[in-house]
Amino acid sequence: MKGCFCALLIFLSGYLSGQTTDAVTTNQDPPIYNDISGTPYVLTDWKEATIRFSSGRLATQFRIKFDCIKNQVMLQFEGNSFATQSKIREFVIYPKSRKEIDSMLFRKGFPVTDKANEETFYQVLLEGKTELLCLYLKQITEEQQIASKIIYRRIRDEKVFYLLKDALYVPLLRDK
Repeated sequence: MKGCFCALLIFLSGYLSGQTTDAVTTNQDPPIYNDISGTPYVLTDWKEATIRFSSGRLATQFRIKFDCIKNQVMLQFEGNSFATQSKIREFVIYPKSRKEIDSMLFRKGFPVTDKANEETFYQVLLEGKTELLCLYLKQITEEQQIASKIIYRRIRDEKVFYLLKDALYVPLLRDK
């Protein structure tokens, strides 16, 4: 049984590395986030998902987390996690369960902005001739505590909304 699991793990690692430009790693949380308050992920827990690769292949066997800082999809299969820069075109996260109507569609391939490139995943809120997009920005900030040499590191969250029509972005104010 253990040998079968190892063979499956090696197969998945080989497949995912064939889909990637970077090596596949198998760590739970990257060490760079250990001493930082906040989360780099859109949703903190592993969620069911549907992943569409650039080849058109669909995958539903993984649970995922989306790391906004690295613009990276983390995959989990049978308790093991894989960080990959695979050729994922889009993915759908199901925050509650597949039976619920709620889902979050993320896609890349949009025109370049001052805050993102063509490889950046946006949440697609509305599709059609005009698209409504949400860009999740998370940045690590450092603040020194008053009267102390301790530096406090935290992840600052920001959402930027855009209307996209004819390859032109119109940034939307959060209060509108």
